[in-house]
Amino acid sequence: MALLLLFFLFLLPSGQKEKTYLVTKVLDGDTIVLQGGEVVRYAGLDAPELDAKEGPEFFAREALSFNKRLVFLKKVRLEFDKELRDAHGRLLAYVFVNDTFVNAELIRLGYARAAPKPPNEKYKDLFLQLQKKAMEEKIGLWQKEKEDTEAFYIGNKSSRVFHRPSCPYGQKISGRNRIIFRSRKDAIDIGYTPCRQCRP
Repeated sequence: MALLLLFFLFLLPSGQKEKTYLVTKVLDGDTIVLQGGEVVRYAGLDAPELDAKEGPEFFAREALSFNKRLVFLKKVRLEFDKELRDAHGRLLAYVFVNDTFVNAELIRLGYARAAPKPPNEKYKDLFLQLQKKAMEEKIGLWQKEKEDTEAFYIGNKSSRVFHRPSCPYGQKISGRNRIIFRSRKDAIDIGYTPCRQCRP
């Protein structure tokens, strides 16, 4: 009940008329294009990749389809955190359609992983709580959650990505940025996402 109250608290309208933007294209489960060409990457989450090297990741097409249902050809309100753009120049935002918090809805229903990265952690606690519930219910991408196959995993405190011990990217992490996890769940529970190269 407390979780639901917290969730709906973030859906309450502010009562202020705020600027909205028309979504003209949905690229995948966590990226959209606004009228005028601005690309927006949803902050605080990570949806399965459509264009992964070995083909679409599990639940990538479903995440794209659901994201389209939520935002395509609709006007959205954007809310920002401390860091405005990612390394690719995309706008990082929390997205709302009327009273629906799109980022939270994708995580709540298992279409995306919670992936809050400093300094953008405004909704970190909410996203991790929603993810925990989705994992427990085994919905969406959590239907096929992997078992541990390694004795430990290496996490990068900066990127918030975790790797297999044999992963070249994991081995390059400096001691200052390195964190060791004893299980995949330990990493996921605090918002780390699996490396897309070694796929732990």
